[in-house]
Order: sequence, then structure tokens, then C-alpha cells
Amino acid sequence: MFFSYFKVPLYSPWDAEIKSYFHRDRNHCIPLLSKSHIISGFPNNFMTPALEHAIKVRAVEYANTSGSSNQVLQLVRYKNWWSGEFERSYSYCADMEGYSITKDRKALLTTAVCSVTSCYLDNPVYEQRIQGSILNLNTHPDPTRWTTDDIQRIDTEIAQFRPGLLEVDPTYLMIFLAKRVVFGLGAPTYRPRYITSSYEFLTVGARRMLEAAYQLPVFSMFGATEFGVLFLQDSKGSYKRCGYETVLELHPFIPERNIYELIVTSWKNELMPLLRYRTGDLIEVSAHTDPAKIFLPSDDVEVLKLHGRLSDSFSIAQGEVKTVADLDDMVGRLGGFIQQYQLIITLDVVSFKYVPGPLSSAGEEVVSIERELRSWFGVEYRIETVAVSFIPPESSGKFRLVKSELPSVAQ
Repeated sequence: MFFSYFKVPLYSPWDAEIKSYFHRDRNHCIPLLSKSHIISGFPNNFMTPALEHAIKVRAVEYANTSGSSNQVLQLVRYKNWWSGEFERSYSYCADMEGYSITKDRKALLTTAVCSVTSCYLDNPVYEQRIQGSILNLNTHPDPTRWTTDDIQRIDTEIAQFRPGLLEVDPTYLMIFLAKRVVFGLGAPTYRPRYITSSYEFLTVGARRMLEAAYQLPVFSMFGATEFGVLFLQDSKGSYKRCGYETVLELHPFIPERNIYELIVTSWKNELMPLLRYRTGDLIEVSAHTDPAKIFLPSDDVEVLKLHGRLSDSFSIAQGEVKTVADLDDMVGRLGGFIQQYQLIITLDVVSFKYVPGPLSSAGEEVVSIERELRSWFGVEYRIETVAVSFIPPESSGKFRLVKSELPSVAQ
């Protein structure tokens, strides 16, 4: 496994340490590496003879991360890399037994800016958005502006394509369902066999709406453009590790609550292997998990909850740190009829913007949320709740649940 890292210029300072690292030796001197380390000097910092040859024979494809962390990471990999990655990942979920991305169809409802398989700068027709067995449904950069025609087109295309799997950004599918109610279009025409959620944080409210509409469990899939899929949830809510050619570590964030930043070492993309890469993503593990362990591909990691981006965490009164999952648990518990929300924190004001569900004003729920936020932030902040008709996505196409002007709690 460690041979993938030799001859990679970025990792040459630690050639002598890499072998001992893969033998779980904690006495190595390899630092944690961030996006900035990889961005600097790309692609020369990964220019091995294998990459040089692959580029020469045009066997590679290029991609970018979404930039939701405010840093866009350029990537290079062999063509059709994601096909094998998805095929392996789905096999870890017993509930999806029998589904094959090479034999069955999949429809994607995600950002139109870019998905892991394609990017569009124009408005392609149905046939142009089919790549092999995959249909890309969205052509609009902002789903909050979908019209009746957009909703009907998406519904018709899903029914026409008849995918076994509907893979979604959960907020996009939630908006699709809410607009169907507003436009009086009724229930979706077609129900797939499976629904997986990825691309951004799956809120309690989104899961509730999606599962009610389709009468199916939604399998949360955790991963990233740069390292593929790491965990896939099953119908019992358990996260199954997709450990192929990946080593994981836990970096303390709120260790007293068993919340850690996930550190990834992965050679799945052999042209651009990652070494002790800081993902910026937070997970909560079971109390009996050894946080000092280096988890090799065959080792289980008992993940209890995904806590969102480290950069979206924030401090409240007495210095306590809250994560996106903490906020969402509270909103999900108190605001059952809220469709979308966004918490905006300035130096003296905490503003909770929300979109009520299509058949609710969410009045009583918001009073409870305001009370809870006041208990979090104390008297030093003015707490306000603002009902809005929509919350637009960021330029990446993703939606921010937390925006803060305060100093980052990132470590």
C-alpha cells in the first residue's frame, strides 16, 4: 500500500516515515496535511512517471472540489474513476444488495454547476445529460427558482428513465417535493428502489420529508470528491465503513463528546494519493473507540453521527462549541415543519432565517427555537427569527446552514 506514495514529490520529505506509518507506528513525523499543501504546486507536486504517462496517453480526467470550504482543490484521476468507486461503495450496504451501477440506472439530482460525473455550462437536453447508465436531472444553478416547468420536467424524466437509484443532494430533493405541493402537482410519479443522500449535510427535516414522500429509507453517504466514499448508512441507521484502500485517523475536536475531525490517507486514486489529509469533516464515534488508533482498511469505525464541517462549528456562551449536527438536532426536535434554515451569527446578533414548510407557518416551532437559541447565546446577543420565502445556495451550488462573522473555532 505504501508504494503508492514513493516518487510523489509532495511526500518526498517523509519517504523514510511512510512505511512505519502503515505499520501503525505512531512515532512517525508525518504532519497533518491540508488542502493548501495540495493546492500549492499542483499538478507538479504529484507528477510521478505514472501520472506523466497517463496524461500523455490521455487516460486522465480533471475535476475540482466544490469550494464549500473556501478552497477549491484541483484533482486528476483515471477516467471513469467514480464508476468503480460507487460500485464498491454500494456493495458495503446490505440493503442495496443486487444494485449495480454498471447494470442498473441511476439518476442524480444535485447542483447543476458540477457533479462528480459532469459539469454543464449550457442547458443540455435530456439525451445529452445521460452518460452511460447515469442521468443528470438538474440544469438550473438555483433550485429555489425552479418553475412549474422545471418540476414537471424533472418528474417526467425520472419516470422516463426509471432509475433503480436516485442519488440526491437532500436539499435539492426537499425543494423539489415542496414545490410540487405549492404548484399542486401531487406526489412524485416514479419511486426508485433506493435513495442515497450525499453532497451536503442531510438535515433531520430533509430526511423526514424525503422518507415520507417516497416511503423509503434514505441512505446517507459520506465522502468527498477528493477521496471518494468513506461511509454508507443502512436502513438501521448504522454507518458501514467503505474501507477500500483507505486509512483513517481521528483528530481531537470535542474529545469529551467523542467528536473528531476525520483524517484520511487514501491511495484509491493512485495518480493523486492522499497522506494524512485533513478532511475538515466531523464525526462522532462510540465511547469505546480508541481515538489514538490508526484504522487500516479492514478495521471498523463505529460512527454514531456525522457532525458537518468543522468550519461551520461555532461557540456559544461560556465557550462551549456547537456543531452543525447540534444545531440541526435542536431544529429537528423543535421545528418539525421548517423546510430550510440558516443561522447567521454576527458580533451582537444571532439571526435564524427559515423557510416554513409548504403547508405550515411554523409559528409555534420558531418561538421554541428562539427560546433555545437565547439559552445558547445568552444576553450578550440579540436573537431574531426571520421567515423568508427561500434561502439561496452558495456559488458552489450547496447550501450553508451556518454563517458566522466570529473567529473560527477550527483547531
